[in-house]
Amino acid sequence: MKSNDIYSIHEQLLAAAAGDIPFAAALEKITAAFGGAGGVVFELNRKTGAFANWVGPGLEAGQDEYMNHLNSINPRMAYSMRHATGRIVYEAMLIDDRGIEKHEFYNWLDQTHGFRYFLGSRVYDDGDLSLFHSVEFATEHGHPDADKIEAFKRLAPAVGNAWRLANRTASGPVATGTGLWVPDHLPWAIFALSGTGELTDMNIAAQTLLERADVLSLDDGKLVTLDSRSSEDFNRIIGTGMAGQTAETLLQGSMAMPLIAQVVPVNPARIAAPTSVAMIVYVWHPRQHSDEWGRTLERLFHFTKAEYRLACVMAGGVDLNFAAEQLGISRNTARNQLQSMFAKTGTRRQNEFLVQILGVLDV
Repeated sequence: MKSNDIYSIHEQLLAAAAGDIPFAAALEKITAAFGGAGGVVFELNRKTGAFANWVGPGLEAGQDEYMNHLNSINPRMAYSMRHATGRIVYEAMLIDDRGIEKHEFYNWLDQTHGFRYFLGSRVYDDGDLSLFHSVEFATEHGHPDADKIEAFKRLAPAVGNAWRLANRTASGPVATGTGLWVPDHLPWAIFALSGTGELTDMNIAAQTLLERADVLSLDDGKLVTLDSRSSEDFNRIIGTGMAGQTAETLLQGSMAMPLIAQVVPVNPARIAAPTSVAMIVYVWHPRQHSDEWGRTLERLFHFTKAEYRLACVMAGGVDLNFAAEQLGISRNTARNQLQSMFAKTGTRRQNEFLVQILGVLDV
């Protein structure tokens, strides 16, 4: 996928988050960029099975029937329900082409809409409510390739952020100006930055984070990290946001676990209601159920017990040498275990690996 496609998608997502365009328009842009024939975003109550806020360009004709099929016979939904949020699902993980021809759901989807392949994700959980997003592909498109799978993986959090902003609470006054981008009711710190990186606005959670003075601070109006280990990567993602692409990294501090920071770009010149905001920085804390991580990581990635012990220690923000010392193993053993976990999580660098495992939530 071309970088211009990603840039254009983020323009549409932020415009949808602002309410300037329908979310369906942003979803159509995503679907077209991936070469898909249809796409869908919807909320599902995992306890009751009730659907809400369905948006499905290319799928409306069979919307009710599609929704009825999802939980009863669709293996991708069963997979998503068993696994943590953020996991990407595509048909080759679950079923081969012969199986697709014989499977009731996929045969129905092909007959009804002409769709055969897909890319999807359970994007986030909010209590019992989950947001799902998928792109559907026609038979002639073929399987989504590795580049599209990776692009979808990086895009899914931005879809979730835009969705939550677009559906922000209607009980209070409508936000205006830069405040539109930093609603106080959302559960993470949100910073709005200009095209040159200056802070233009932030929500209450972001103010609280700055007041703690252990992770981020302001220097001449710009966000800076207080821990030198995070500085280079944080500056990198800000630069990536300025270039019109989303990016994420870890922020070290005095707390036991690093925070996750994600940058989502905006193009204010091409949004219906121009603003001084050029990018949004989201900062949040992963759940601190470390005793559950091992079992979750073992289930998701097939880590060995030794591997998930190392992963849990490293999730506290320590380096590999210190983790090895804590566990009473040699550095070579720890390095071999880490390389094995890189392979199992599809990551290449320690920072990418930590972002991946810290994003794991209880299911």
